[in-house]
Amino acid sequence: MKKSIFNISSLSLALAFLLSSCKTESTPWQAFMACADNTCVDEVVAVKDAFLKDPKPIFAEFVKTDERGEDYYIGWLYLLRDSVLVNSARGTTEERFAMQQAILDTCKAYANDPKFGDFAKSIITELEMLAIASELEDDIPEYLPITGTYTYELPKEAGSGELKILANIDNTVRFSLMVVGAPPAYNQGTMDGTATLVGDMATITTTEYSGKCTITLTFSDGQVVAKTLAGGDAECGFGHNITADGTYKMVDDLDPFRAEGGDEVPENIVGDWQSTEDAKSEVKIEGGQYIDIYDGKEVSNVAFSYHKVCPEDCGPAGKEPCIRTIGQDFVCYTVIFADGKTLQLSMIGGRGNTLSFKRKK
Repeated sequence: MKKSIFNISSLSLALAFLLSSCKTESTPWQAFMACADNTCVDEVVAVKDAFLKDPKPIFAEFVKTDERGEDYYIGWLYLLRDSVLVNSARGTTEERFAMQQAILDTCKAYANDPKFGDFAKSIITELEMLAIASELEDDIPEYLPITGTYTYELPKEAGSGELKILANIDNTVRFSLMVVGAPPAYNQGTMDGTATLVGDMATITTTEYSGKCTITLTFSDGQVVAKTLAGGDAECGFGHNITADGTYKMVDDLDPFRAEGGDEVPENIVGDWQSTEDAKSEVKIEGGQYIDIYDGKEVSNVAFSYHKVCPEDCGPAGKEPCIRTIGQDFVCYTVIFADGKTLQLSMIGGRGNTLSFKRKK
C-alpha cells in the first residue's frame, strides 16, 4: 500500500493557512462592536477617524445596526462625547475643539440627507453644545462686549463697509457684512450667517461659491479687524476686487438685528407655520425674527416689526396690520387673517396673491 506524502500535521497546517488567507480584515466599526464596552476608547477614535475620512460607510453601519434594534451607535456617540471630546487626557483643548468642529462640519453636510439625516442631526445635537471652546477663554473677560454695528470708510470714496454683530450665549456670533468698492463701478460684497467665536476671534468659512473662503474677525476695544485667510472675491461671493479686509470701528452697541418701532406682536402670528400650498415651505415668526424655510433649510433670517396700521414706507396698504421685514431691503406683508391656527399674508407690491399657512403641531 502506498503511503501518503502528506501527514496529518501537514494537512492541518495547509488548512490553517488557507483559512487565514480567506479572512478579511475587520473594519473600525466591526472592531468597535466586537469590543462593545466602556473601555473601547481607541476603537471609538478609529471609527471617528474613518467617519471623517469617508462618512457614508460609517453612516451606513449606523443604519444597519439601528435596523437590527442594536444600540451600538448610541454607545459609540456617548463614548466619543464623554471619553474623548471632553476628556483632557485625550488631547489639548485646541485639538479636541478642532475634532469637535470637524465632526460637526461633516454631519452638517448630511443633515438633510434622506437616508442619513436623522443620524447626522442626532450627532450635531449631542456634540454642538459641548463647551470645549470655553476652555480657551480663561484669559478673556467672561462677557466680551462685541454686539453692535461697525463701519469703515476709506478716504476719497475708495471704499466702505458695514459689519453687524450679535454675540450669542453659545459662543457664536450672528453677522451681516456689506462692503462697497470705489467708483465708478461701486462693486459690492455681502455675506451673512453665524460664526464660531473662540476667545476674541470669530472665523467665517463658506464653500458656497467657487471655492473655500475663510475670513477672521478679531475683536478688541470698540473695533474689529477683518482678515481674509483663504479665497478671493469669487470664492467669497463678492464683486470684482472686493475684499472684507479692514478695521471696522463700532458706531453703536445696540442689537443690529432687532427691528425698531412697531407694535407688540400678537400671539396669534407667533410660531411655526407651514404653507397650505407647498408643505416644504415654512415660516417661523419668533423672537423678533422672520425666518423663511424650505425643505428643512433656512432660506432667510431677518428682523421684523409688527404694525397695527401699516406704515407709509410700506406702500399703499391702507389701514390694515402688516409685518415689515428688515434685511438688506425691507419687505412688507399685509396680515389678511390670523386666528392662531391659520395665517394669511400678502406681500405689498407683489403679485397680490395670498400666502396661506397653518400652524405646525
